[in-house]
Amino acid sequence: MKLQCSRCARSWPLDPTRWRCDCGGVLEIVGAPSFDPARVDERDYTLWRYRAALPLPDEATPVTLGEGWTPLVAAEWDGQPVYLKAEYLNPTGSFKDRGAAVLVTALKAAGVRKVVEDSSGNAGTALAAYAARVGLSATVYVPAHASPVKQAQIAAYGAEVVAVPGPRSEAARAVRRALEEGAVYASHVYSPLYPQGMKTVAFELWEQLGGRAPESVVVPLGHGGLLLGLHAGFGELLAAGLIERLPRLLGVQAQPCAPLARAWERGAADVEPVEEGETVAEGVRIAAPPWGRAVLAAVRESNGAVLALPDEETLMAQRKLAHQGFYVEPTSALAVAALNHLRDRLGGTPVVVLTGSGFKSPPLMANRQQRVALFAHRHDLLYDPSTHALDLVSEVGEVAKEVLLATDYGRRAPHFRPHLADELGDALYSLLALAEACGVDAEGALGAALKKYERRLIERGDAGS
Repeated sequence: MKLQCSRCARSWPLDPTRWRCDCGGVLEIVGAPSFDPARVDERDYTLWRYRAALPLPDEATPVTLGEGWTPLVAAEWDGQPVYLKAEYLNPTGSFKDRGAAVLVTALKAAGVRKVVEDSSGNAGTALAAYAARVGLSATVYVPAHASPVKQAQIAAYGAEVVAVPGPRSEAARAVRRALEEGAVYASHVYSPLYPQGMKTVAFELWEQLGGRAPESVVVPLGHGGLLLGLHAGFGELLAAGLIERLPRLLGVQAQPCAPLARAWERGAADVEPVEEGETVAEGVRIAAPPWGRAVLAAVRESNGAVLALPDEETLMAQRKLAHQGFYVEPTSALAVAALNHLRDRLGGTPVVVLTGSGFKSPPLMANRQQRVALFAHRHDLLYDPSTHALDLVSEVGEVAKEVLLATDYGRRAPHFRPHLADELGDALYSLLALAEACGVDAEGALGAALKKYERRLIERGDAGS
């Protein structure tokens, strides 16, 4: 086995600490073992049942928390039968546990003691947990805007959390500086071992579906590690004669940050960086994916597609999933939201990978975002907090004006019509969500406003009202 650069073709012996070529190109593993059904350990119900298909030294002891072999649940989405692969039930709440387990196993076997990573949350959480499992020191650089729940989970495992202001790309720059101090970069983005963990999802699907592949698999798409892992895994099944063709691989991005979808629409072979727009699907907020060329090639080879969706569709899908019993974060719901757009490509019963748990999202903020999105949809507003905030703010003003008129500017007792009360509640949630998005202390501002109103009532002698 060896590492080979996808850009200049230079090669090295397999080394888990090398994360890219000197020319800056990404590395691939050449000569890795392939799937052999006769070598599946049927007594093991974790991803390590496929140990024989993973490029690890024979003496490496698996670092495990019980990851893998997640449920495949039959469901329905607007009349479309679908299988939901519940990756959010992995030990730390996301599919990233697969890659982290394989990578940390290799790093531990190589004698590594200190690792660093940059992540919007799930990958950093997985690394922190698996590093803690074997006593490695871990530091995770996260965007300051990353979910506070994910940041708290990383810290709970004993890793150091470094919050980096600015877009996601700034966290990636910060971790490079840390490498100069001698830490090993345990990168879910660059490490060629990470997709090796992801390919086990394909093996599980083949087993869970009775020795066949689904016609299509839908996944959220950021860096593309999961999609590349699926492509590799199903490729091994195809080479072994166990399936007749690759499933269609369908990747879904968030419209505010969708470089792969833009490249796909242009028919381009490579990806151009885009502006890193705000999106509720923070797990796919990647403006310049290093593996973009490989992702597009894998999608084309499978006769798949890439598309991008607005946040309001993602949030509606998240809420609808929860009402069916699947509590996932917005990034997972993004893939399910695409089903209605992909009906002509799905065929039979598609598989959608639910990548992350709903417990990863701040509950109050998630609820407000859902209300904002529904409010905007009801009024035919374009909803994107970074560019259309004024639409929602003006709508709040319109509702407030209606309340004032209904009470003759406070001269008559209010008799709220039920729909108006609902509209006002939604408008207030909109204002709170926008305030948080803009860094405004909404609670403090509301408290100050109430104090001011109280003083005015006292001065007017209406304190008992």
